[in-house]
Amino acid sequence: MGNFMIFRRSLLPVLALATGTIAPMSSALAQGAPSQTQIDGQSDQQSAQIPPQFRADAERAMRYALPADFMSRAVSTISELQGRNIQPPNSQGLGLQEMITRTSQVPGFPDVLRSHGFTPETFIIGMTTFGMTLAASNGQVPAGMPSPNPTNVALFKAHPDQVNALMQAMGNPPH
Repeated sequence: MGNFMIFRRSLLPVLALATGTIAPMSSALAQGAPSQTQIDGQSDQQSAQIPPQFRADAERAMRYALPADFMSRAVSTISELQGRNIQPPNSQGLGLQEMITRTSQVPGFPDVLRSHGFTPETFIIGMTTFGMTLAASNGQVPAGMPSPNPTNVALFKAHPDQVNALMQAMGNPPH
């Protein structure tokens, strides 16, 4: 169980766009939340509150279409990484590209990803997309953020068991 908890804490920063960053962003936006009109008009207030790199990464992740077998492959990938005691790098506060670069530099990490049909890029973007789609499905995305790809929403609705399995693999059981 100890390795599982270490992995869980290490994997969560990989999902920083969906978990670690969205909660503080929600608080920041709540203090001066722009109206829908301001959001639609891309107001100066909104762009000042959502850092440009965060917005670009969020848009990239929300546009990304998860492959139909993403969740089952991600579960087996996480399981193998845990079994080999390979930890994701600390990616707190990093953008997507920096997370991808750091992940590709962890000894053994790219090999495990490759054996499950992932590259560091497709895994990190996929996990970020998964987390952000999940957050959006639960109403945890601040106003002004992009909506999830409808294909991903449909995938989640068609396979709730796979969503739950991936959440459990990440150490975040469904509520």
